[in-house]
Amino acid sequence: LVFNGDFVDRGAWGVETLFLLLAWKVAMPSRVFLLRGNHESTSCTKLYGFHTEMMAKYGGLDAKELYRMCKRVFAAFPLACVIQSTALVLHGGLFRKPPPEPKKKKGKKGKRGRELDDWDPPPSDIGTVEDLRAASKGGPDPDGLGSRLTATDVLWSDPSPENGITLNDARGVGLVFGPDFTEAFLAENGLGLVIRSHEGPDARDGREGMGDMLGGYSVDHEVSSGKLVTVFGAPDYPQFQAQGEDRYLNKAAYALLRGPDWAEPEFVQYDAAPRPEAECYYDLVDSLDSDEEFAGDYAERDASDFSQDD
Repeated sequence: LVFNGDFVDRGAWGVETLFLLLAWKVAMPSRVFLLRGNHESTSCTKLYGFHTEMMAKYGGLDAKELYRMCKRVFAAFPLACVIQSTALVLHGGLFRKPPPEPKKKKGKKGKRGRELDDWDPPPSDIGTVEDLRAASKGGPDPDGLGSRLTATDVLWSDPSPENGITLNDARGVGLVFGPDFTEAFLAENGLGLVIRSHEGPDARDGREGMGDMLGGYSVDHEVSSGKLVTVFGAPDYPQFQAQGEDRYLNKAAYALLRGPDWAEPEFVQYDAAPRPEAECYYDLVDSLDSDEEFAGDYAERDASDFSQDD
């Protein structure tokens, strides 16, 4: 079982969901794999409810210590996994190569990430699976700078129906990449499938040429070497909406992979279960409705901007 990130935020039971998944990982370490999503970060959890939820449910010093521990867990989550040398699973999408190792200066010590904060390769400098294995996981708040660039791309990038690759201006970090770059990536790495998440029906609303995610999944790129698909596991998302907004009432889905080729996913859909009344832990009016609008100034943010209660 591979869970593809965004376990917390924008719902009433992020704490319970996270702790259940961690319990499964402890009980079945070789069968359960938890990957990092962009919401497993300091900035998102401060804006979209998980921090407030933790404070409301545990209170005081206990809540602050639990939140610190959760951030350490988030920073330790792997960014991706490869299934049977065929399918790559990651939260957002394609990524640039990590920066080179900095030259060590005799008698001086420094943090690698901060030394390379000016590392800014072009969008077309796509990394490989081996590059990803060697990359930093991004720390508590991947912000696209220095050694955190690759992790940020993995967590925030999106596919496009058109060929080419650009910076992801809508989100402020990550990339937007077309089917030609998916083909090049699959061929270079000997893969047949990329499974990603990151976009629900709200994020796809208005994106021309892309599946609307109302069925819980979308086949975004079909190329000579394989496919790139988006799978979204939250039905009737988001849980809370501002007064007067129409609900998407979307289904959710998971992808089932079978041998011998492991590259042809079977999508299993499901609906939302009835929900009890619950409290919303973020401001529906002042908080942004979608991550599409969130990260316009993300490069100016880092964990220091949210240091209170850290």
